[in-house]
Amino acid sequence: MARIGVGVVGCGFVGRGAHVPAFASMEHAQLVAIADADEARLAKVRKKFDVPAAYKDYQQLVDDPNVQAVVVSLPTALHAPASLAAIAAGKHVLCEMPLASNLQDADRLIEAADKARVTLMPSLTFHFTPNYVKAKELIAKGHLGNITTLMYREFIPAKDLAMQWPVGCWVWDIDKSGGPLYTLAVWSIDLLRWLAGSDIVEVHPTTKYTKLAKYGGTLGYDAAASLRFANGMVGSLQYSGSVTHAASASRLEVIGDSTYMVDASHNDKVTLFAEDPFKSEWDVKQTGARMWGHHQQDEYFVQCLREGTPPSITPLDGRKAMEIADKIARAT
Repeated sequence: MARIGVGVVGCGFVGRGAHVPAFASMEHAQLVAIADADEARLAKVRKKFDVPAAYKDYQQLVDDPNVQAVVVSLPTALHAPASLAAIAAGKHVLCEMPLASNLQDADRLIEAADKARVTLMPSLTFHFTPNYVKAKELIAKGHLGNITTLMYREFIPAKDLAMQWPVGCWVWDIDKSGGPLYTLAVWSIDLLRWLAGSDIVEVHPTTKYTKLAKYGGTLGYDAAASLRFANGMVGSLQYSGSVTHAASASRLEVIGDSTYMVDASHNDKVTLFAEDPFKSEWDVKQTGARMWGHHQQDEYFVQCLREGTPPSITPLDGRKAMEIADKIARAT
Protein backbone atom coordinates (compact mmCIF):
# COMPACT_ATOMS: atom_id res chain seq x y z
CA MET A 1 0.00 0.00 0.00
CA ALA A 2 1.23 3.51 -0.83
CA ARG A 3 2.28 5.76 2.00
CA ILE A 4 -0.36 7.94 3.65
CA GLY A 5 -0.05 11.58 2.60
CA VAL A 6 -0.14 13.74 5.73
CA GLY A 7 -0.56 17.48 6.14
CA VAL A 8 0.25 19.24 9.41
CA VAL A 9 -1.73 22.39 10.18
CA GLY A 10 0.16 24.56 12.67
CA CYS A 11 3.95 24.75 12.94
CA GLY A 12 4.11 26.06 16.48
CA PHE A 13 5.48 24.40 19.60
CA VAL A 14 3.90 20.95 19.10
CA GLY A 15 3.53 20.98 15.33
CA ARG A 16 7.15 21.69 14.45
CA GLY A 17 8.59 20.06 17.56
CA ALA A 18 6.75 16.75 17.45
CA HIS A 19 4.35 16.03 14.57
CA VAL A 20 6.41 17.40 11.68
CA PRO A 21 9.60 15.47 12.54
CA ALA A 22 7.57 12.34 13.33
CA PHE A 23 5.73 12.19 10.01
CA ALA A 24 8.79 13.35 8.06
CA SER A 25 10.72 10.28 9.25
CA MET A 26 7.96 7.66 9.07
CA GLU A 27 8.17 4.64 6.79
CA HIS A 28 4.47 4.36 5.96
CA ALA A 29 3.60 8.06 5.78
CA GLN A 30 4.79 11.02 3.76
CA LEU A 31 4.67 14.57 5.04
CA VAL A 32 3.31 16.23 1.90
CA ALA A 33 2.14 19.61 3.20
CA ILE A 34 2.29 22.03 6.12
CA ALA A 35 0.28 25.15 6.89
CA ASP A 36 0.91 28.11 9.18
CA ALA A 37 -0.12 31.76 9.16
CA ASP A 38 3.43 32.83 10.08
CA GLU A 39 5.28 32.97 6.75
CA ALA A 40 8.76 33.03 8.28
CA ARG A 41 8.05 30.00 10.46
CA LEU A 42 6.40 28.20 7.58
CA ALA A 43 9.41 28.74 5.31
CA LYS A 44 11.84 27.62 7.99
CA VAL A 45 9.99 24.37 8.70
CA ARG A 46 9.49 23.65 5.01
CA LYS A 47 13.18 24.03 4.29
CA LYS A 48 14.35 22.00 7.29
CA PHE A 49 12.11 19.02 6.53
CA ASP A 50 11.96 19.37 2.73
CA VAL A 51 8.15 19.50 2.65
CA PRO A 52 6.69 19.53 -0.89
CA ALA A 53 3.91 22.06 -0.21
CA ALA A 54 3.44 24.89 2.28
CA TYR A 55 0.33 27.02 2.73
CA LYS A 56 -0.58 30.08 4.78
CA ASP A 57 -4.24 29.06 4.82
CA TYR A 58 -5.20 25.67 6.25
CA GLN A 59 -8.12 25.46 3.80
CA GLN A 60 -5.59 25.19 0.98
CA LEU A 61 -3.91 22.31 2.77
CA VAL A 62 -7.11 20.35 3.34
CA ASP A 63 -8.01 20.88 -0.33
CA ASP A 64 -4.64 19.48 -1.48
CA PRO A 65 -5.37 16.15 -3.25
CA ASN A 66 -2.09 14.70 -1.99
CA VAL A 67 -3.25 15.08 1.62
CA GLN A 68 -5.21 12.10 2.95
CA ALA A 69 -4.88 12.85 6.64
CA VAL A 70 -4.64 16.16 8.49
CA VAL A 71 -2.93 16.81 11.81
CA VAL A 72 -4.40 19.84 13.58
CA SER A 73 -1.92 21.46 15.97
CA LEU A 74 -3.27 24.99 16.14
CA PRO A 75 -4.40 27.08 19.13
CA THR A 76 -7.37 25.41 20.83
CA ALA A 77 -9.98 27.84 19.49
CA LEU A 78 -9.00 26.84 15.94
CA HIS A 79 -9.10 23.08 16.50
CA ALA A 80 -12.77 22.70 15.63
CA PRO A 81 -12.83 25.00 12.55
CA ALA A 82 -9.72 23.41 11.02
CA SER A 83 -10.85 19.87 11.82
CA LEU A 84 -14.32 20.53 10.42
CA ALA A 85 -12.76 21.86 7.21
CA ALA A 86 -10.64 18.72 6.90
CA ILE A 87 -13.62 16.45 7.57
CA ALA A 88 -15.71 18.32 4.98
CA ALA A 89 -12.93 17.61 2.48
CA GLY A 90 -13.11 13.90 3.32
CA LYS A 91 -9.80 13.81 5.17
CA HIS A 92 -8.97 11.83 8.30
CA VAL A 93 -7.98 13.95 11.31
CA LEU A 94 -5.58 13.66 14.20
CA CYS A 95 -6.49 16.63 16.39
CA GLU A 96 -4.47 18.02 19.26
CA MET A 97 -6.23 18.21 22.60
CA PRO A 98 -8.50 19.70 23.73
CA LEU A 99 -10.58 18.96 20.65
CA ALA A 100 -12.24 22.37 21.03
CA SER A 101 -12.59 25.29 23.41
CA ASN A 102 -15.94 23.96 24.62
CA LEU A 103 -17.99 20.78 24.68
CA GLN A 104 -20.57 22.07 22.19
CA ASP A 105 -17.94 22.51 19.48
CA ALA A 106 -16.46 19.12 20.33
CA ASP A 107 -19.89 17.56 19.83
CA ARG A 108 -20.21 19.24 16.43
CA LEU A 109 -16.83 17.88 15.46
CA ILE A 110 -17.62 14.33 16.58
CA GLU A 111 -20.96 14.38 14.78
CA ALA A 112 -19.37 15.64 11.55
CA ALA A 113 -16.71 12.89 11.59
CA ASP A 114 -19.37 10.22 12.18
CA LYS A 115 -21.49 11.47 9.28
CA ALA A 116 -18.50 11.72 6.94
CA ARG A 117 -17.23 8.30 8.05
CA VAL A 118 -13.70 9.55 8.50
CA THR A 119 -11.34 8.86 11.37
CA LEU A 120 -11.15 11.53 14.07
CA MET A 121 -8.52 10.68 16.66
CA PRO A 122 -7.74 12.95 19.62
CA SER A 123 -4.04 13.41 20.33
CA LEU A 124 -3.88 11.70 23.73
CA THR A 125 -0.18 10.93 23.76
CA PHE A 126 0.01 9.56 27.31
CA HIS A 127 -1.24 6.24 25.88
CA PHE A 128 2.15 6.07 24.14
CA THR A 129 4.49 7.81 26.61
CA PRO A 130 7.10 5.17 27.55
CA ASN A 131 6.74 5.27 31.34
CA TYR A 132 2.94 5.19 31.26
CA VAL A 133 3.00 2.31 28.78
CA LYS A 134 5.24 0.45 31.24
CA ALA A 135 2.91 1.27 34.13
CA LYS A 136 -0.05 -0.06 32.14
CA GLU A 137 1.92 -3.24 31.44
CA LEU A 138 2.70 -3.80 35.13
CA ILE A 139 -0.94 -3.26 36.05
CA ALA A 140 -2.10 -5.67 33.33
CA LYS A 141 0.31 -8.35 34.58
CA GLY A 142 -1.38 -8.20 37.98
CA HIS A 143 1.51 -6.88 40.05
CA LEU A 144 -0.82 -4.54 41.94
CA GLY A 145 -3.77 -6.88 42.27
CA ASN A 146 -6.90 -4.76 42.03
CA ILE A 147 -6.20 -1.04 41.76
CA THR A 148 -7.51 0.97 44.69
CA THR A 149 -6.26 4.47 43.89
CA LEU A 150 -4.52 6.50 41.19
CA MET A 151 -2.75 9.81 41.87
CA TYR A 152 -1.20 12.27 39.47
CA ARG A 153 0.77 15.46 40.09
CA GLU A 154 1.87 17.93 37.42
CA PHE A 155 3.81 21.09 38.30
CA ILE A 156 4.80 23.14 35.24
CA PRO A 157 7.18 26.09 35.67
CA ALA A 158 5.47 29.45 35.20
CA LYS A 159 8.48 30.64 33.23
CA ASP A 160 8.13 27.79 30.73
CA LEU A 161 4.44 28.58 30.23
CA ALA A 162 5.23 32.27 29.69
CA MET A 163 7.90 31.38 27.12
CA GLN A 164 5.56 29.05 25.24
CA TRP A 165 2.57 31.38 25.54
CA PRO A 166 3.61 35.05 26.00
CA VAL A 167 1.27 37.62 27.53
CA GLY A 168 -1.61 38.28 25.15
CA CYS A 169 -1.47 34.77 23.72
CA TRP A 170 -4.73 32.90 23.14
CA VAL A 171 -4.30 30.52 26.09
CA TRP A 172 -4.64 33.27 28.72
CA ASP A 173 -8.18 34.15 27.58
CA ILE A 174 -10.22 31.67 29.64
CA ASP A 175 -13.51 32.58 27.92
CA LYS A 176 -12.13 31.84 24.45
CA SER A 177 -9.71 28.99 25.11
CA GLY A 178 -10.71 27.53 28.47
CA GLY A 179 -7.40 28.75 29.91
CA PRO A 180 -4.05 27.06 30.57
CA LEU A 181 -5.31 24.55 33.13
CA TYR A 182 -8.12 23.33 30.85
CA THR A 183 -5.67 23.12 27.96
CA LEU A 184 -3.09 21.08 29.85
CA ALA A 185 -5.12 18.88 32.21
CA VAL A 186 -6.82 16.75 29.54
CA TRP A 187 -3.90 14.34 29.08
CA SER A 188 -3.56 13.34 32.72
CA ILE A 189 -7.32 13.00 33.16
CA ASP A 190 -7.45 10.65 30.20
CA LEU A 191 -4.40 8.81 31.57
CA LEU A 192 -6.19 7.96 34.81
CA ARG A 193 -9.31 6.85 32.91
CA TRP A 194 -7.16 4.62 30.69
CA LEU A 195 -5.23 3.04 33.55
CA ALA A 196 -8.36 2.56 35.66
CA GLY A 197 -10.34 1.15 32.75
CA SER A 198 -13.30 3.11 34.06
CA ASP A 199 -15.06 6.43 33.70
CA ILE A 200 -14.80 9.22 36.26
CA VAL A 201 -18.25 9.64 37.78
CA GLU A 202 -17.45 12.18 40.52
CA VAL A 203 -15.03 15.10 40.58
CA HIS A 204 -14.56 17.52 43.48
CA PRO A 205 -12.20 20.30 42.39
CA THR A 206 -10.73 23.41 43.98
CA THR A 207 -8.89 25.89 41.78
CA LYS A 208 -7.15 29.25 42.11
CA TYR A 209 -5.69 31.52 39.42
CA THR A 210 -3.04 34.14 40.21
CA LYS A 211 -1.78 36.89 37.92
CA LEU A 212 2.01 36.65 37.89
CA ALA A 213 3.51 40.12 37.59
CA LYS A 214 6.94 38.49 37.28
CA TYR A 215 5.95 37.31 33.80
CA GLY A 216 3.90 40.30 32.72
CA GLY A 217 0.54 39.10 33.97
CA THR A 218 0.33 35.49 32.81
CA LEU A 219 -2.00 33.28 34.87
CA GLY A 220 -0.49 31.00 37.43
CA TYR A 221 -2.87 28.25 38.46
CA ASP A 222 -3.11 25.86 41.38
CA ALA A 223 -5.73 23.13 41.54
CA ALA A 224 -6.60 19.87 43.23
CA ALA A 225 -9.40 17.42 42.50
CA SER A 226 -10.65 14.25 44.19
CA LEU A 227 -12.09 11.64 41.85
CA ARG A 228 -14.29 8.58 42.02
CA PHE A 229 -14.48 6.06 39.20
CA ALA A 230 -17.47 3.99 38.13
CA ASN A 231 -15.71 0.79 39.23
CA GLY A 232 -15.18 2.11 42.77
CA MET A 233 -11.56 3.24 42.48
CA VAL A 234 -10.64 6.67 43.80
CA GLY A 235 -8.09 9.13 42.51
CA SER A 236 -6.59 12.55 42.86
CA LEU A 237 -5.16 15.20 40.57
CA GLN A 238 -2.88 18.05 41.58
CA TYR A 239 -1.79 20.82 39.24
CA SER A 240 0.32 23.94 39.43
CA GLY A 241 1.47 26.37 36.79
CA SER A 242 2.85 28.73 39.41
CA VAL A 243 6.16 27.10 40.34
CA THR A 244 9.81 27.80 39.68
CA HIS A 245 11.72 25.51 37.36
CA ALA A 246 13.39 23.68 40.24
CA ALA A 247 9.97 22.53 41.45
CA SER A 248 8.89 21.07 38.10
CA ALA A 249 7.25 17.68 38.60
CA SER A 250 5.27 15.02 36.79
CA ARG A 251 4.41 11.95 38.84
CA LEU A 252 1.94 9.10 38.59
CA GLU A 253 1.33 6.74 41.50
CA VAL A 254 -0.94 3.69 41.34
CA ILE A 255 -1.67 1.53 44.40
CA GLY A 256 -3.38 -1.85 44.47
CA ASP A 257 -4.83 -4.20 47.07
CA SER A 258 -1.61 -6.23 46.91
CA THR A 259 -0.20 -3.18 48.78
CA TYR A 260 2.31 -2.77 45.93
CA MET A 261 2.70 0.55 44.12
CA VAL A 262 3.82 1.70 40.68
CA ASP A 263 5.53 5.08 40.47
CA ALA A 264 6.10 6.71 37.07
CA SER A 265 8.08 9.94 37.29
CA HIS A 266 8.50 12.52 34.54
CA ASN A 267 8.64 10.52 31.30
CA ASP A 268 11.62 8.28 31.89
CA LYS A 269 11.47 6.35 35.19
CA VAL A 270 9.18 3.59 36.43
CA THR A 271 9.46 1.93 39.84
CA LEU A 272 7.52 -1.02 41.23
CA PHE A 273 7.50 -1.06 45.03
CA ALA A 274 6.85 -4.60 46.27
CA GLU A 275 7.70 -6.33 49.56
CA ASP A 276 10.12 -4.25 51.64
CA PRO A 277 12.83 -3.54 50.74
CA PHE A 278 12.26 -4.91 47.26
CA LYS A 279 11.73 -2.60 44.32
CA SER A 280 12.29 -2.84 40.59
CA GLU A 281 13.26 0.12 38.45
CA TRP A 282 13.14 0.71 34.71
CA ASP A 283 14.75 3.51 32.71
CA VAL A 284 12.49 3.99 29.68
CA LYS A 285 13.78 7.33 28.50
CA GLN A 286 13.31 8.25 24.83
CA THR A 287 14.33 11.39 22.99
CA GLY A 288 12.89 13.77 20.42
CA ALA A 289 9.31 13.20 19.26
CA ARG A 290 9.27 9.86 21.11
CA MET A 291 9.81 11.51 24.51
CA TRP A 292 6.12 12.08 25.28
CA GLY A 293 4.82 9.51 22.80
CA HIS A 294 4.06 11.75 19.81
CA HIS A 295 6.01 9.66 17.30
CA GLN A 296 4.51 6.41 18.59
CA GLN A 297 1.02 7.92 18.50
CA ASP A 298 1.48 9.25 14.98
CA GLU A 299 2.71 5.84 13.81
CA TYR A 300 -0.36 4.23 15.37
CA PHE A 301 -2.65 6.73 13.63
CA VAL A 302 -1.10 5.88 10.26
CA GLN A 303 -1.29 2.15 11.00
CA CYS A 304 -5.03 2.42 11.70
CA LEU A 305 -5.59 4.29 8.43
CA ARG A 306 -3.59 1.76 6.44
CA GLU A 307 -5.43 -1.18 8.01
CA GLY A 308 -8.85 0.47 7.89
CA THR A 309 -9.37 -0.11 11.61
CA PRO A 310 -10.78 2.44 14.08
CA PRO A 311 -8.26 3.69 16.67
CA SER A 312 -8.71 2.44 20.22
CA ILE A 313 -8.51 6.09 21.31
CA THR A 314 -11.85 7.61 20.38
CA PRO A 315 -13.26 11.13 20.11
CA LEU A 316 -15.45 10.25 23.10
CA ASP A 317 -12.29 9.69 25.15
CA GLY A 318 -11.23 13.20 24.23
CA ARG A 319 -14.62 14.64 25.12
CA LYS A 320 -14.74 12.92 28.52
CA ALA A 321 -11.30 14.30 29.39
CA MET A 322 -12.44 17.77 28.30
CA GLU A 323 -15.56 17.56 30.45
CA ILE A 324 -13.58 16.82 33.62
CA ALA A 325 -10.89 19.39 32.74
CA ASP A 326 -13.55 22.05 32.26
CA LYS A 327 -15.02 21.32 35.70
CA ILE A 328 -11.59 21.64 37.31
CA ALA A 329 -10.57 24.74 35.35
CA ARG A 330 -13.78 26.60 36.19
CA ALA A 331 -14.01 25.57 39.86
CA THR A 332 -13.74 28.22 42.56
